Amino acid sequence: MTMPIDQQIAELRAELADACLRPRERRKAQRELEFLTEQDRSEVEAAYFAEGESWSAVHAVELAALPF
Repeated sequence: MTMPIDQQIAELRAELADACLRPRERRKAQRELEFLTEQDRSEVEAAYFAEGESWSAVHAVELAALPF
């Protein structure tokens, strides 16, 4: 079972704050953090658009009756 993305992001941020990381380890952690942040953002966007689509499906008759 995998950790939630927000928990992974928090752990990577804590790892990046560690002063003992070598430059190579720091770059790797930074790339992983960027990837997870982008993935988390796309999940939030998908949920936002799904909510909009479900709203329009519920109100399809009202939308069809609009005069434009």
